[in-house]
Amino acid sequence: MKKLLLDIHIYASLLCAAYLVMYGVSAICFNHKVRASGEDIQWEQTITVPVAETDQALAEAVRDRLDLIGRVPFWQLSHPQPDQLQFRLDRPGKTYRLILHQSTGVVQVTETRTGVLSVILSLHGLTGIPNSAWANTWGLYSEISIWAVIFTVISGIYFWWGRAGERRAGWWLLGLGSGGSVLFMLYLVG
Repeated sequence: MKKLLLDIHIYASLLCAAYLVMYGVSAICFNHKVRASGEDIQWEQTITVPVAETDQALAEAVRDRLDLIGRVPFWQLSHPQPDQLQFRLDRPGKTYRLILHQSTGVVQVTETRTGVLSVILSLHGLTGIPNSAWANTWGLYSEISIWAVIFTVISGIYFWWGRAGERRAGWWLLGLGSGGSVLFMLYLVG
């Protein structure tokens, strides 16, 4: 039984290793501003303007008609002129600025690449992207990795407890890590 538990411990750790590295790198990226890389690409397309009850629903319907993926931040919706709806569409690596001319159905799109740093940063809390089946698998991988980390921590403590000669050093490390984390959180709150 102990051999099976050790094997699961090792392979669960290997499964979530990439996730932990990406999570750590994306946490570091929060300290740096993400800048656009490259030139803006501008294009336009004429669509049949969908009927929608709200600006948010209309913006999402326009996104779907243009076969784009990404989220529409509600705070980015505006009407620069009575017949226009302007909004932004965000996805990892790209940002779209769209202006819908409601009377003609013309959508003007400005596409900006935001670079690799932006993609890494967006993975930090990504659970899915509207209209993207593949990107939604990252949320599943995140969930599996979180449970794998919890399991490996618990099984690691179990394996450590079985080694009587290393308990003193382990208690010090566990106390410093846990106690230091709690003290840091109390410092931030106070």
